Amino acid sequence: MRQRHKATSVGVRPSFKLETLSNSAEGHLQLKAAMRHRAQAALNDFPAILESVKDLLRQHDPIGIMSCFAIYGGLTTIGSKSGPDRKLLKDIQQHHAEQLQAIMLTIPVDQWGKLPVVPKTMQAVFDSLPQLTDTFFLRRMLDADKVTDEQELAVLQLQDLVRFKTMGVRNWGYFSEVVRISKELYGAIDAAFAAQHGFSCTDLIEVMTCTVSEFERRQTEHFDRLRKVLRGRSPSQIFRLYFRHVPGLSGSAEEMLAALPGIDADAAKAAVMGHYDLRLADCVRFKPDELAALSGRTPQVVERILRAISLAPAALSEMRTEYIFLGNPIWSAPTIDLGEAFFVPMPHAVFSHIHRIMERLVGVANLKEMLEKTRAGYLQHKLEAVLRSALPSATITPGANWKIDDQQFETDVMVVLDRTIIAVEAKSNRLTAEGLRGAPARVKRHVQDLVLDPSIQSQRLKDLIIKAQSGDATSSATVKSLGIDPGIVDHVIRLSVTLDDLSVLSAAEGELKRVGWVPLDHQLAPTVTIADLLCVTDILDKPLLMLHYFAERTHIQKAFNLLGDELDFLGLYLETGFNLGAPDEKVLFSPSGMSGPIDRYYTSRDASIPQLKPRPKLTSLFTRIIDRLNDRRPPGWTTAGLYLLSAASPAEQRRLEHSLDKLRKMVRKNFRVPTHINSVHIQPPQQHKARVGFYLFPEQLRSNHKRAMEQICTETLTHDRVEMVVLFGRSTEKWDLPYEAVVFAKKRERQQGDAGGQNRGDAPIN
Repeated sequence: MRQRHKATSVGVRPSFKLETLSNSAEGHLQLKAAMRHRAQAALNDFPAILESVKDLLRQHDPIGIMSCFAIYGGLTTIGSKSGPDRKLLKDIQQHHAEQLQAIMLTIPVDQWGKLPVVPKTMQAVFDSLPQLTDTFFLRRMLDADKVTDEQELAVLQLQDLVRFKTMGVRNWGYFSEVVRISKELYGAIDAAFAAQHGFSCTDLIEVMTCTVSEFERRQTEHFDRLRKVLRGRSPSQIFRLYFRHVPGLSGSAEEMLAALPGIDADAAKAAVMGHYDLRLADCVRFKPDELAALSGRTPQVVERILRAISLAPAALSEMRTEYIFLGNPIWSAPTIDLGEAFFVPMPHAVFSHIHRIMERLVGVANLKEMLEKTRAGYLQHKLEAVLRSALPSATITPGANWKIDDQQFETDVMVVLDRTIIAVEAKSNRLTAEGLRGAPARVKRHVQDLVLDPSIQSQRLKDLIIKAQSGDATSSATVKSLGIDPGIVDHVIRLSVTLDDLSVLSAAEGELKRVGWVPLDHQLAPTVTIADLLCVTDILDKPLLMLHYFAERTHIQKAFNLLGDELDFLGLYLETGFNLGAPDEKVLFSPSGMSGPIDRYYTSRDASIPQLKPRPKLTSLFTRIIDRLNDRRPPGWTTAGLYLLSAASPAEQRRLEHSLDKLRKMVRKNFRVPTHINSVHIQPPQQHKARVGFYLFPEQLRSNHKRAMEQICTETLTHDRVEMVVLFGRSTEKWDLPYEAVVFAKKRERQQGDAGGQNRGDAPIN
């Protein structure tokens, strides 16, 4: 009998290559010495570079410099079909513009430059700002070299990770989602807030949303005119188009041509662009009555809002320059009060830092305690709503209470879906720079409150379920009281959800364990923001895909030291399904830039440009199986689907489909031979993954196919490496069906003298 169900196998070779950058011990020392030398040289140059930037602001109009820097530095081209195409100045980021704005405000108003801004001036500023930022981080590296205490070094590293994230990542969600969450969250305290400030939180959000829209309209109009001018092919044509399309110019095209004799077309375009750039300040200067008309608020309310989030010129003249890099005041007051008008060079920065801005204004109004309660309640309800939308057939219990002995515990949101449990903890606390400063004990407490405690709580429920499965009567009774049958649970997925981005802390699991801040035997639950969770559930809009992402996200975090944004991890999942080869040792892994397709989709959607939603790279067969499981949902469907998705990368799926096509022909030809090959198996290298197989049968053997599948599973479990097997059955004649039956089986827990055997799944799911 054993020979009759002979199988072939598909080797598992990752299609997504991970390359490790390594160095010898000697080479590593040489590299460190070279980096120290560079850091010291950059540190020596820092005062001169900073002073050169200040000199430019003292010579040339700072408003003009800041306008050009912010607009050109943030400019991204958007195509009608392809969405965001490219960033015009790749080395310039929003935090560079924020630093320049702070430096500008350190200069007394009577020292502000009067000369117009010219291209040479802007090039010098574009070159200098990244150098200043790089030097600051290089100096931190030199500071770390002086620290010998591991706890203090861990504090420095965490602080730098948070600063790097704070400076480098400006959008905690896509714009429309950020606006929606901000309204829902802060709108709850509108009445009390308005009583203190004379405007509500919703007023502020609506006015600044209109400011962003008006800024984008002005910017688009500005560059649309420029494009029309640059279509000219000769100097005279370029100048005539300039005076035709740009209103309010003095003189004439002929006078301009006469003033620039012998100029060629390229030089004429450069001259026009340099002159036209002087108008960029008009794009970012706003009067209260303009925004009042757009937002439906009164000019008085708009003026109060803008003054509340503004700094006056020279407001930072007494501030030490290094503090600009440690905690930029622009983050909580991103506009400049010019008297009758307000200078808003980066209107979107208000939403990048909306939590920081609202925290400051709430503190002024003595509403901090109210906001803390509001944040906690909002996150709990929003989390429940997102999960109900993503998993409509699941049983979802908010605030699930349970006991261990006399201790009372609560799982913020518990999800029961088939044989899969999701334990989610919601943490609404703010991650503040102040909370990560000071002595190691203080920072350790911050990490424990925000990251470790919720992770331990979700692990506690998982441990309770495992204990119940082992036969403990008390644990079993507790688990059953939660509506969970412990005997059929195959997966427990743990997750922490936050309002603020704490991913840099949870991803630093290795470092936290090294200094004893996280127990060595504890695996931190992945931590995602509610905005990222909304994105994940939108992109992975089938329950099995969403479940698989978070199930494997835990193992990815364990296998690698992660450095990246959650949406980079989502982009990696779309490309690979997290089916990556596990490294021999834990290495630093940064999938930076893999969120590109997701960024293009949401940015284009916000710009009303149609885009196809990014999808996981699944083959036709895998897609059809997942769809069939999602639609039919027989008992055990989540187990079968999760193990299938964990079995193969996109390239391996293609090879599998090719193997199945070949096997189909062989079975149809040889099924009368008792020893014919009739199944293909995939054995992933990771221990937590199951062996997945496909059994093919002709219609002549249909009456026996379920029994044959059960026998194959039983035989497969005799192999030492196999703990779990999932087998899909397909008819060679009904090839349009992705599967007709599924059998899955798992070895029993080995007791003393127990050789193991089939535990569950002996009844096929159809």
